[in-house]
Order: sequence, then C-alpha cells, then structure tokens
Amino acid sequence: MGLSSLPVPEAGWQTHAPVDEHAMGRLVHRVLATLVPQQLEAERDALQPWIEEADVVIGNQLAYAAAMACKRTSKPWVYLAASPLAIPSRLDPPYWPVLHHLQRRTSSATIQRGSLQLARGATRLLMRGQPRMLHQSGAWGTEHPRFEGMYSTALNLLMASPLLVPAQSDWPNGTLATGFAWFDPPFLGGADQEEEITRFATAGDKPLVFAPGGSTRVDPGAFFVESRAATLALGRRAIIVAAKKFHAQFPPHPDILLTGYFPYARLFSHAAAVVHSAGIGALGWAARYAVPSLLVPSEWDQFDNARRAERSGWGHTLGRKHYTAERIAQAIGALESDQRVRHSLTQASGTLQTEDGARRAADAVEQLLQGASISE
Repeated sequence: MGLSSLPVPEAGWQTHAPVDEHAMGRLVHRVLATLVPQQLEAERDALQPWIEEADVVIGNQLAYAAAMACKRTSKPWVYLAASPLAIPSRLDPPYWPVLHHLQRRTSSATIQRGSLQLARGATRLLMRGQPRMLHQSGAWGTEHPRFEGMYSTALNLLMASPLLVPAQSDWPNGTLATGFAWFDPPFLGGADQEEEITRFATAGDKPLVFAPGGSTRVDPGAFFVESRAATLALGRRAIIVAAKKFHAQFPPHPDILLTGYFPYARLFSHAAAVVHSAGIGALGWAARYAVPSLLVPSEWDQFDNARRAERSGWGHTLGRKHYTAERIAQAIGALESDQRVRHSLTQASGTLQTEDGARRAADAVEQLLQGASISE
C-alpha cells in the first residue's frame, strides 16, 4: 500500500495556531507507514508480476518497492524526481525539513554541506530495517536506501526547470533536468467556476491569489483568516482558494472571491501576485506567467523550493510562524516593489513557456529503450 492509498486526515479550522502539530504528526506517521519492511516486501511481491512483463519501470522517491523489484529482475529502472530535494547535491546543498531554520541563518559552506550528511544519517537510521531485508532478498547492496539505493544507473529524471535547478557535477550518472511538465487537470473546476473567476478578475485591478498547498489545505490554521485580513488592510482584491468545507466561515466581501480548487494553469494568469506554499507545481506556473510568488513553506521539499525561487528571483519567503496580516501586507508590498523579481520573472517566463518536460522525459525513456545515450 503506497502513500496515496492511506487515509487523509480531516481536521477542523483552528484559527488560534499557525501550524497544527497533531496534523503534522499524522502526516509523518503516514509516510513512515510506507517504510515498514514487511509492507515493502508485500508491495514488492504484488508488483513483481507486472514488472516482469514491463520493458521499463518508472517510479518516484516513494516507489521503494518498485526499485527493489527491478533490482531482483534486472529490469530497467528510471527514477523520476518530482522536486529537486529528491536528488540533492553536495555542491548546492538543499534546505531540509527541521534543519532549514539553521541553514537560513548561516552562509557557512561547511554547515550547509554538513546538513546533507546529517539528513543522510537521519534517514538511514529511520530506514535501518530496509537494508537488512533488501540485502537478504538480494535486491540491494550497501547503498543508502533513500538516495543511491533509489537512483537509476541509466536514467534519473528531475522534472523541474534548469533555470531553477542548475545541473551539478555530483548528480548521479544519467540525470536530466527535463524542464517543467505542464499539466492542466481537466477534473478540477468547471465552466461556471471559470466564468466566475474570470468575471471577478477582470472587474478591477488584478487580484492577489492565495493558494495554499500541502497539508495547509486540510489544516490551514490561521492561514485564511490572516490572508483575508491582509487583503482588506492593503485595500486590494483577492481570490482565495479553499476547500468547500471552509467556505461558510468566510464573511462575504465584494473584493474577495472565495473559490474551490481550480487549475493553476488558468487561475494564476489572472494574478498580480500569488501566495502559496512553495510546491514545485505552483512555483512553476506562477513563474511561467511572470507572477511573483510570496512563499510560505511548511513541510518536506517546500523549504528548498523556496530557497531556489528566492535565488532565481522568482519570489520572497515569509515563514509560517510569521504569517500574520501585518507581516503578509508588508511582505506583499516588498515583493511587488522588488525590481529584481520583476526582471527575473520577465526573463524566465519566455523560456518556461517553451519547456516541455513531459516530452523531454518521454524522449529520454525512448532513447534508453533503444540503447542510445541520453542527450543532454
């Protein structure tokens, strides 16, 4: 059973705390559940017949069982990284959950490189049961199960823009940053919702868009309350994306449109600025439209994505514990007046619009199957 098949916690809207620590604990528990050796073994055995019939197997950073099965059968394995944190580099050390507070406060290269070693050590300890099981089954050697043990010896696809993730000489062999794979999900939204969004967005100045991601969607804490208050304090218009279960808790206001989930491909084009959690998809769509991002990371790869976005000049970061109406208003003002951000996004937007990560990844897989070397 993979991560996506485990139950998603449904928590209430607690406005008194910026982060629901109990929800975070449940999220960590869900991830740890995918690492139980007995579960991995059961997943591997369930996948084995399918993998034996496959020409190639493609899996992401949670597909441990698939990687194991490929090693047992010598089937071609392609590692697909959804975000840069999945293929970290010692030459460009990422920000890690828990460690990011320290990393932001220092420019010491030694400490930054040491954070990678600490992350490797912590995850090896967390996954100490897997190597024993994998070694006994002949599926794994002595590699780190979270890093080298997952990498492909032939093709590793990093589905993000080289503008955000420059190639590193210490990446595993066969690593390719494909560019963003743009996807406009047809199952989100509808004609009525799109008409409402377009009508609101074009009725005045371009609105701010608040689009939380990750666990903030189900456990927003004070995110929506503070976002609404900041909008009114600025005298701005805003579109706030929230699950329908929260809609009744918003007092109506003519300058604020409350909407359900809607494809970023069509929503962000209307925005003056986007406030989001630094998910890699939201970051890509905002930059494609040259819209500045106010990044509010809270978990997993979001801290590193925000670091990269700041470095590339795509946005500013506001810590989740500082997410109050006053600071949001100040941060949006600073973001929109930052000429470096405006210039960087204008420059990047043209390149991003030409990227086709899905096509480039497919071409690389075809080259692999044909026995050709992967073109850079």
